Amino acid sequence: MSNRLIFSQNAVSEVVGYMLLLGIIVTSVGLVSVLAIPIIEDAKEDAYLKNMEQGFTVLDSKVSLVTLGKSPTQLVQMNCPKGDITVYDQNTSHITVTYTDFNETYEIYNESLGTIQYQLGENKIAFEGGGVFRKYPGEGDPVTITPPEFHYNGETLTLPIIKVEGNQSVGGSGVVNIYLVSNNTPNVLFPNPDFDSNYTNPLTLGKTMSVVIKSDYYMGWANYIKERTEAEVSTNSVNKEVRVKLNAKPNSDSQDFEVPIDVFGFNVSNESGLQNFSVILDNGSGDMKMRLTTSETSTEPYFTLYAQRSEGHQSLGVTIELFYYDNNDKEGWKWDSLAMWDEDRDEFHIDFLNDTGNITYESGESDSWTWVNASNCGGTYVNQQKNFSCGGQELVQHYMSLVGPTFTFYPDDDDQFFTGFDPYNSSYILYYDVMPPRITFMHVVEHKIEVKVG
Repeated sequence: MSNRLIFSQNAVSEVVGYMLLLGIIVTSVGLVSVLAIPIIEDAKEDAYLKNMEQGFTVLDSKVSLVTLGKSPTQLVQMNCPKGDITVYDQNTSHITVTYTDFNETYEIYNESLGTIQYQLGENKIAFEGGGVFRKYPGEGDPVTITPPEFHYNGETLTLPIIKVEGNQSVGGSGVVNIYLVSNNTPNVLFPNPDFDSNYTNPLTLGKTMSVVIKSDYYMGWANYIKERTEAEVSTNSVNKEVRVKLNAKPNSDSQDFEVPIDVFGFNVSNESGLQNFSVILDNGSGDMKMRLTTSETSTEPYFTLYAQRSEGHQSLGVTIELFYYDNNDKEGWKWDSLAMWDEDRDEFHIDFLNDTGNITYESGESDSWTWVNASNCGGTYVNQQKNFSCGGQELVQHYMSLVGPTFTFYPDDDDQFFTGFDPYNSSYILYYDVMPPRITFMHVVEHKIEVKVG
């Protein structure tokens, strides 16, 4: 009887049921804690970040109102229950604007941009340079929420520099007030001839405009400039920099014949890029000679361009010779050009791109080698043959491309090859296509804005 009582299983099912139910409850709570709570927290963070994105978009529009002079002050309120909002005006971002006029560099601007940044974990949202960027966790590039102030349309660069001033930080504590204050006095940096006579528009040949932006969001800047403007960029991941360079076009008008003559950024890939190369030599005489060279020291490769008076002032009035030197060898050409004679002014008008269709290859023992793979007029030319199928434009273009894109025409150091005219009252036109990206006008203005948070 006692053994039956000990081993009896009557009423066990109720206890087991309670144990199973308790196990299910504990397991469910554990699963919710492990799986659901992080999802809920992530959803909350996404909501916070989306709200901050909208807040920074509003901040961007308010900054525009202040910097454009429509309002001296603005207040932006952001709900910030988590994360930090920080204002930096040093070291986090920097912009340098320069232009190089051949060998001399002018610094137009070299200052910190300043940044207003919200950070929640590895998520960052920042206002910088008139734009809003977002950086997600991981190694991906920042995303542009609103575009920064950088405008280039292929001819004109407009660069309003929004400089943030202030150093404060506020942690997540509810509503954060961001005060924007400006004196509404823009600082016009370029054009600015009162500061420097070179700071003028339109930009002339030889000026390379350079913009360097250093920022934690440099790839956001780079992607925006590449995708939304016609500029080309280069980046440096070590220094967190994006660089933009723009080349000024030459003047198509007549210039004083001041040698040396600089050629900057000649577009070597454009086979019709050389559009005008002519000189007007004042007080020309019967022994007029003019020789230009692309190397003062005969450092190869280089070429010379030589014009001399021949057969009077009428047709075939000038003989032109071009010699190219490389690898201790040379190619040579000779042709006649019409020298327009202005009797009233006693001037020679010589067009180096014109010819009478009788260009002759003259190079002693050597056949040509630089024309073998040329898409225009390609082939091998033999001494004393008049079989060049193209004209002076193609010829001069070809050799300028070989020594380009940047070089200089120097006067021959032997006076006997630079005589028979008055160089001080002479002029020239050298007009060509420059390598992209190109620039004709530039406008750079600094707008300072003081930022306080609390």
